[in-house]
Amino acid sequence: MHDYHAVEAVVERLTAAHLTDVAEVQIRAGAAYSPVALRQAYEMLTLGTPLQASRLLVEPASSECTCPSCTMTWVVNDDDLAGHVILCPTCGTPSPIEDAACIEIVGISP
Repeated sequence: MHDYHAVEAVVERLTAAHLTDVAEVQIRAGAAYSPVALRQAYEMLTLGTPLQASRLLVEPASSECTCPSCTMTWVVNDDDLAGHVILCPTCGTPSPIEDAACIEIVGISP
């Protein structure tokens, strides 16, 4: 569900900018988001808008996490997620999701 709300915010920003003739919107999304769910939400949310014919390209954002217990540092991927926390792959200690939950618009192509 958080994928839907994140894409909803992206679509609201783009429609508020009154963009026309958009073919592709490229975003960078943290590991907390599913690229498939983001694209599905985009298709639903752009129906009936000037963005309807565009497609969403999802680029994975790389984010590092350092475990507060064992101090291991690693690049977070979706296998490290458990609900709303990141689990250390070495010791299993949970950490809050921070950078893994970010989405940014990185490009708009006509």
